[in-house]
Amino acid sequence: MKLIIIAAGKSSRLRTVTEGSPKTLLKVNGKTILDQIIENACFAGISNFVLITGYRHENLETYIKSCDLGVKVDLVYNPDWDKANGISVFAGKPLIPNGKSFMISMSDHIYDVDLFLKIAQSELGTYSALVGLDFKVNDVFDIDGAMKVSVSENNRTKITSMSKSLKVFNAIDCGVFKCNYQFFDALEKAKKKGDCGLSDGCNVLITEGKMGGVDIGDSFWMDVDTPESIEKLSSVNIPVKSN
Repeated sequence: MKLIIIAAGKSSRLRTVTEGSPKTLLKVNGKTILDQIIENACFAGISNFVLITGYRHENLETYIKSCDLGVKVDLVYNPDWDKANGISVFAGKPLIPNGKSFMISMSDHIYDVDLFLKIAQSELGTYSALVGLDFKVNDVFDIDGAMKVSVSENNRTKITSMSKSLKVFNAIDCGVFKCNYQFFDALEKAKKKGDCGLSDGCNVLITEGKMGGVDIGDSFWMDVDTPESIEKLSSVNIPVKSN
């Protein structure tokens, strides 16, 4: 199983910290966010990565070529990096074997190993995609910028709506997905309607009853999107191994 890492965006909210470099190369507690994502995935048995680049793509290309990460990392440049992130996921399609499941991670989310394992080891079943869900909504840092999710009252794995603008929600999308190959069809359907976001593809699946969630329980995660989030992370001891 491969992991697509979306690292094409401009990260304007962190520009004063990153100095224009892709924020996945930002060091948090002494290690780049990208390195931490790859290490977590390796612990779950993933050794093949598809890194989608865009803004300042040459920085990421240089970093990957200069590092011995011990894994295979394919670089895919998305020329439409300034559009919504579903375009970046779709750019990775040629490198995902037809009919095989794969995973997706945001490139600016810090999370512990257990979170990734819970999602990687979950069975898709009748769903075309699963996303890690944090039901501890009152503990989420920067809730205003988070992707809100509503799940069925009778089935906490079934997602009924997803949007940053939801007024009524009971979970937050933590940015790690497990998908089957049909997820690309959902992204394409959304794109034909002019909707290019990853969440737009998820909403296509929601209407078809094929979008599910995985309760991450007490696993740690945080979206590194502001200088305040970096300051918060400096005081957090993130587990590096599964218990």
